[in-house]
Order: sequence, then structure tokens, then C-alpha cells
Amino acid sequence: MKLFYLVDTIYNSGGMERILTLKANYLSQVYGYEIVIVTTHQKGRPSFFPIDESVRHIDLNVNTHLPFTMPLYLRRLNRLIEAERPDIIISLCYKDLLYLHKIKGTCVKMAEFHFSHDTYRIKGQRRKLHRMEKAVAELDCFVVLTQEDKKVWQPFCKHLEQIYNPSTFPIDGPLAKLEAKRFISGGRFEKQKNYKDMVLVWQRVRQKHPDWVLDLYGDGKRKGSVAHLISRLGLQDAVRLHPATRQMKEEMLDASGYLMTSLYEGFPMVLVESAALGLPCVAYRCPCGPGEFIEDGTDGMTTVPGDIDGMAERVCRLIEDETLRKKMGGLLREKAPLFALERIMPQWDALFRRLVSTSSQVSPSRV
Repeated sequence: MKLFYLVDTIYNSGGMERILTLKANYLSQVYGYEIVIVTTHQKGRPSFFPIDESVRHIDLNVNTHLPFTMPLYLRRLNRLIEAERPDIIISLCYKDLLYLHKIKGTCVKMAEFHFSHDTYRIKGQRRKLHRMEKAVAELDCFVVLTQEDKKVWQPFCKHLEQIYNPSTFPIDGPLAKLEAKRFISGGRFEKQKNYKDMVLVWQRVRQKHPDWVLDLYGDGKRKGSVAHLISRLGLQDAVRLHPATRQMKEEMLDASGYLMTSLYEGFPMVLVESAALGLPCVAYRCPCGPGEFIEDGTDGMTTVPGDIDGMAERVCRLIEDETLRKKMGGLLREKAPLFALERIMPQWDALFRRLVSTSSQVSPSRV
């Protein structure tokens, strides 16, 4: 079976790129799928995360963020589809999503969404959301990450599925010792991640625990403004900025807690990774993910977005009570098997085979 994954680029260090390459490698290596990752404008850069040599990467060299470039992109994509004849085309919900149902061929056309329905509402992009709702209604299948988000999308989709992201860390690997005087966070420095609140949280934490630090890993256009805020508040020794790293697992193992202040998510992969390491999390209960994954006060702590004082108080509780953070980390670790790669990927395999089988019954001439 041949799959096309449509995505803008894969040179960034984001969670979506990480999950895409992980799944593509697994589908190729374990199930023998023929995987083609089709990017719009990779700019000649390598993938940030490793891609198995059996997975092909084709770049169409069209910057679809520029006006009037979609016709060129669609012409090149249609030519590629005619030549390659994939069984399934999977959009990762960039601009191609709006045109996917019009693409030539009788192959299965589907999408997987790595954010949540509320993403565009929070960003004030209601028109974009409405266009997306109409687009997914035309697809053979639409896959979301959480049960919370599935309920919201239900009215707009004729075939809606929910599959969690798999853990990128082994679920039977080493555990964080939770003894270092250090919290950690990571991700793209974008508005979504809301690092401003995180810095303000740590400003309050530092007043009680000046010997603890917060390490932030990642790159992005808002990193400079975060650095300026840290400097303005005199927190240079308390909040330390680092580039994106491929050694995030090792950094998390050497921490005592994970902090997340996102305004919205799909299903944050870091929660699954934290579970694999037994690293307790303090997070905003944003849509979607944290509230579905963390049981507040049991295996982690959550509070409503914007509650800076409440989050600082929760962080301080974990700092002050080593027994509590080890208990929470242990309970979180018990959830890790739910997200094992070996548990999640058979769900994708079964879905793909079911979709192709159904499509073949409808269109007998389909190869």
C-alpha cells in the first residue's frame, strides 16, 4: 500500500514533524508500506528528525504561503499523483486540505489534525475554521487526537476517527530521578506556547525557591521577545534559554517537573513523553489534551489558562514535596503503555486497510 503524506515542511523541530517521521518510519519498516512525504517548500534543508531510507521525500518547491501559488502547487501535485498512483493521500491540514477533495484520482483522501477545533476560535480565525469544517466534510476520513476534540468535530464529519499520538520514548526505559532543582519545557517559540506566562510563573516561583531553575528548549520567531522579558524581569539566572535539541529525553530525565502554558494544543506529545519518563507535569488545562490526560492532583496538576498564580502555587508544591512529585510521576508512568508505538500503530494500519477496502468496493476499477 502506498501512502502520500502532504505537509508544508519537515525541517522544523515541532511535534507534528516528529510524529509524522516516527509513524512513516514504522509503517515502512514494520508493515511494509510505501511511504512518500510530499512537502511544499523544504528549501533544500534536511529533515530535522531522521527518516528511514525506505521512506521517500519529494518536495514540490512551491511556497504556498505566497499569494496565487496554489494553482501551481495543485498542478504539480496532480502530476505526481498521476505518476505515483497512491492508495491514500493524507493531509496534515495545511492549505492543501481545502482542495484535497478536488484532487484527481479515486484514491482515499483523508486528513489528520494535530491541533484542535478550538485552535482557530482562540486565534480569532473563524472564517478559516468554517472553511476547514466544510473541507473535512468532503473527505473519506478525518482523524483527530483526543476524545474531547472528536465530540466537537462530530457534526462536520461523515467518517471521524480518534487516535492518540504515540510516545516517541520507550515506555520501559529509565525514569527521571526527580531530584534535580530544575523544571523543563520545550517547543516552538510561537504565540501558541505562551512562554510569556511561563516566565511570569517562574518569577513567582523564584521568590520562594531561588535555587531552582527553568530550562526552555526550542527555536522560533518569539524567542527574542521571551529573552527580552526574562532580561527585563532580571531572571537570566533563573530562566535559561537553549536551542532546540535532539537530546530532549536526556534533558527531561535530568529534571523534576515539566511546565506547559499553551493556549491550545492538539494532544501535546510531551505529556506522553513525560509519562514514559515518570516526569510530573504542571499544565494549563487548554483545549485539547491536558485535561484528558492529567488527573489534576493525582498524577499531575492543571489549572485554567491565565491562572499564573495558581500555576506558580502548584509548581511550588511539587518543589517543596519530593514525595508528592515522585508519587505523581509514578502514577503518570502507569499511563505510558496506553501510548506505546506498538499499541498505536496497529490502529493506523487497521484504519488504512479498512478505508482502502471500502474504497475498492465502491470503485472496483481502482488499483
